[in-house]
Amino acid sequence: MADIGSWLKTEWFSLIQTAGVIGGLIFTGLTVRQEARARETQNLLAFAERHRLLWGEVGYRPELHRLIAKDADLVAKPITPAEEATLKVVLVHFELGWRLAKSMDRSDLDPLAKDIREFFSRPLPRAAWQTDKGCHNREFVRFVSRAIEPRGRY
Repeated sequence: MADIGSWLKTEWFSLIQTAGVIGGLIFTGLTVRQEARARETQNLLAFAERHRLLWGEVGYRPELHRLIAKDADLVAKPITPAEEATLKVVLVHFELGWRLAKSMDRSDLDPLAKDIREFFSRPLPRAAWQTDKGCHNREFVRFVSRAIEPRGRY
């Protein structure tokens, strides 16, 4: 027991320094984790706002109503430039949602896969995807391809 007392008398400053360094590292780790959660929340809110604006535009502009029509005839009336531009934005939006879910380590991508399956069941989005999928991340293209399949598992 006397050995501990004499050691503390000579090494008390080193002990306090070490405790301070360890405490600082723990505090830094907690702060980084809290900031990551705050950033994740900001990203989700920004994505939700973009989602609202995008689909609001589709709903308010009559020239875009065919994008969600289940019976759009591409032979009688091919995709217009406005529809094509909006579809490109929607495809990028889907990919951003997928990237956001992956970066947040969300293992449940079922809701996104369901949205993709429903959206790409329509003629215009399906046609746009066939021409535009080469411009997207290969892993995302694989995810979409599997999601579109009737009993697909991504």
